[in-house]
Amino acid sequence: MSSRMDQGRSFAGVAVLTLALAFLGSACGDDDPKEPQQTPDAGQPDAGQPDSGPTVVDSDVALARFNENGTLDTTFGASGTTRVDLSTVAGGTRDSVWGLAADSSNRLVVFGARRGEGDRVDADRFVLRLTADGARDTAFATDGVHSLNISNLSDGARNGIVDRNGKIVASGYTSQPTGVGTQAANRIVLVRLDDAGKPDNTFGWKGVVNAAPFLGQSESNPEWGMAEAYAVDQFSDGSYVTTGYGRSASSGTVDVVNFKFSATGVRDVNWGMNGVALLDLINDQDRGRNLIVLNDDRVCTVGSVTPSAGKVTAMVFMLDKNGLRDTTFAAEGYKSYDFERPEQAFFGVAKSKDGKWVAAAGYRAGGNQDDDSVLAIIPVGGTGTEFAKAVPISETENDRFWAVAFDASNRVYAAGYVTEGGDNRMVIARYNTDGTLDTTFGTGGVVKHNFVVGKVEEAARGIVVQANGKVVVAGTADK
Repeated sequence: MSSRMDQGRSFAGVAVLTLALAFLGSACGDDDPKEPQQTPDAGQPDAGQPDSGPTVVDSDVALARFNENGTLDTTFGASGTTRVDLSTVAGGTRDSVWGLAADSSNRLVVFGARRGEGDRVDADRFVLRLTADGARDTAFATDGVHSLNISNLSDGARNGIVDRNGKIVASGYTSQPTGVGTQAANRIVLVRLDDAGKPDNTFGWKGVVNAAPFLGQSESNPEWGMAEAYAVDQFSDGSYVTTGYGRSASSGTVDVVNFKFSATGVRDVNWGMNGVALLDLINDQDRGRNLIVLNDDRVCTVGSVTPSAGKVTAMVFMLDKNGLRDTTFAAEGYKSYDFERPEQAFFGVAKSKDGKWVAAAGYRAGGNQDDDSVLAIIPVGGTGTEFAKAVPISETENDRFWAVAFDASNRVYAAGYVTEGGDNRMVIARYNTDGTLDTTFGTGGVVKHNFVVGKVEEAARGIVVQANGKVVVAGTADK
């Protein structure tokens, strides 16, 4: 298998646009049943987050908390669960969730997208904060919710973090006009909020970084490329790193791309190679889906790569703190994982608190078979044996993992969904670092939770373990 870092490409610096920003509270409803039109991401839509279509889906933000043994914790929210409807419109509309974080006080921060206000059909990014026990935190932003609207363009909200200083940073992208004819291109959009849920004016422009790392190629060729930020994390010095996928050309295949930004939101053009860490195997589709900064400031990115035509495998890509490939992890800085299906990817990644382990969770699909969850548990400090296998929750129906977390004992929690008789249920599985299920959790190591019987929207997209050992998942659930 070959890989290359095209050092011959020339990448221009970041542009931060002064756009009209509207900071909204809870959604105001109207009688228009139209769905938010989510921005295309230059690739196939992500399963578990259905695209808008003829059928209107009415789904809410949904959280559940479980005790350490896997039973539902009835002291959380309303008898163990919390539902928040951010887009109340006649006929219904979708609230989508991409990630979940917990701060030092165990308050819960949910990252996602909701329908724009009034008659708009575009999507706005939201950050929702709940108390540690699942009540809406009304001291945060407007009734617990901060929303970002960029010029009525549909925002591609993705994951987020609570950083080392307690600031909340949400990642994503927005398709914006390039100024070249009718062309539009995805730009990285990062948002940083203070503890009160207000934009942090020391970051970017009024708390927002709007970055086009790949600008026009030349005066005679002003076409833009595109870049997205699926995830963000923070280095020990306070700077940030993103991952996603992008390209320097106006069309064509995409590569895994990582960019570094200072603590104030300025892109570091000296990091990596000409300001970018890029992974491209055979000039086909390669995508970064999530990342984590390790205790030694290495950057662990997960996603998928295409090692051969028609074959997509899961991937782990490791960089050192300078944005160069970590050849101590693998000869070329990355590992691909073939779980014996045409399509495979990791979407969740987490590190253990002691820094010795990384876990990546995702799925395999295709081949006229049901989808299966996949999991990798990788030693990154000290000794240990790597585990990487398909770990199906159901042998006959679809299941996928979207998120993963460690607890204080280095047990691994993977969360997503499983389909049973046409009914999607949130699912959590707990593993030991050797990949065996911890049978002291739930039933045989697995917990399933059904918010609404007979619905297909239900899926956990984020998971955290609070300091008291309670396990919280966040995702979407139909009405």
